[in-house]
Amino acid sequence: MKVTLPKELELKHRAEVIVLGGGPGGIGAAVAAAREGKDVLLVEHYGYLGGMASMGEVNPFMPNHLDGESLDKGIYTEWTDGISYYSGVTGNKRVIDPPSASLAAEDICLEAGVKLLFHHRLVSVETEGGKITGLVLHSKDGLSVVQADIYIDSTGDGDLAAMAGCPFEMGGESSDAVQPMTMCFKLRVDAEDLAYIAELCPENPAIRFAKTAEIFEQIQNAYLVAKADGRIECPRQNILMFPGTDYKTIHFNSSRVISKSAIDGDELSEAEIEGRRQVRQIFECLRRDVPIFKHSRIHSIATQIGVRESRRISGHNYMVRQDFIDAAKYDDGIIRVNYPIDIHSPTGGGTEITELPDGEWYEVPYGCLVPKGIDNLLIGCRAISVDHAVHSSMRVMPPVVSVGQAAGVAAAVALDKNITPAEVDGIELKKLLIKRGRNLV
Repeated sequence: MKVTLPKELELKHRAEVIVLGGGPGGIGAAVAAAREGKDVLLVEHYGYLGGMASMGEVNPFMPNHLDGESLDKGIYTEWTDGISYYSGVTGNKRVIDPPSASLAAEDICLEAGVKLLFHHRLVSVETEGGKITGLVLHSKDGLSVVQADIYIDSTGDGDLAAMAGCPFEMGGESSDAVQPMTMCFKLRVDAEDLAYIAELCPENPAIRFAKTAEIFEQIQNAYLVAKADGRIECPRQNILMFPGTDYKTIHFNSSRVISKSAIDGDELSEAEIEGRRQVRQIFECLRRDVPIFKHSRIHSIATQIGVRESRRISGHNYMVRQDFIDAAKYDDGIIRVNYPIDIHSPTGGGTEITELPDGEWYEVPYGCLVPKGIDNLLIGCRAISVDHAVHSSMRVMPPVVSVGQAAGVAAAVALDKNITPAEVDGIELKKLLIKRGRNLV
């Protein structure tokens, strides 16, 4: 079957900078470029911002701190302040309420003057002479075109860069298998069960801690028994859970969908179904076998399955595991990270956690954000030019906001100087980011 598309499409929007994707990286990129005085269009295929923090319900923001201070001071901490305003953040502003994350992200984008375009999905990329000349988008009114001088890929999966023909990697050194996906969900504990918790957790902190550990052990044992009985079919070795935004809500990051690709439409669909199947099984197990969940209910389930890893776009610099081990520093280091290597096994149970020494961090050089092959494109998401191990560390949301912020400022510098992003001086960019509040000194 052959399908004929229109030969001419309407030019719907023209901007100096187009950011594709409204997740953490896209928020950082769009706000940063707009604050530099640029005309910025942020294109998002859902109807709200926040990416994995909102539609993916990934919780909490992972710690990327040194001496109690966030290494992502800047647009990230402005965002968490905004989330806190909507009463959506607890636990040192790291526990996330998805609606609050979306509202706060929209606030800072609109305040910066970013033009928001929701419900538009990338269809194809037009290129000529090593540059992107336009993006074909699809929305409720059909196909249209948007154009910019510089584009920032904040899709998370490197969709824009891949469609433009940029080279990329997937997986580790010996396999193209990527980290598993997870369907996050929250349970709401019933008042009757809360009374049970109160009995187990009296005011004495030492006893309360011991009893909380007792409950945690009940949860893990119930999960393992259900796996052994065949009632739960999930490769993960244990239940991963975090506090919700109030004492009645518990967040679960426990399903594990392996051997599916986030960049294959059929497999992504299958992953969504499999993720929700595991959610049902875990819910039924907990409600049946753990007393505090006897009357619990589903509070929320992510709109989209959580994706840890897919493409990594090849850039002008490239970081590897040894750079993490060495806590590498660079004159043009545009983000700092001390979150560990955190590799959820691509093939089943188990998770590798490799920590940096206390007080250490590594830096990502600017060239990791500049892809090969296209002259007017930057990467403003987790899909930067690093290997499987480093990616597992920098992929968490706080440093991804900082990646986006660096890409947004770099785009503005390139426009001001009429140069390509590859020609932007990374050392000067770092100095400018410091002036904009980033703690890179």
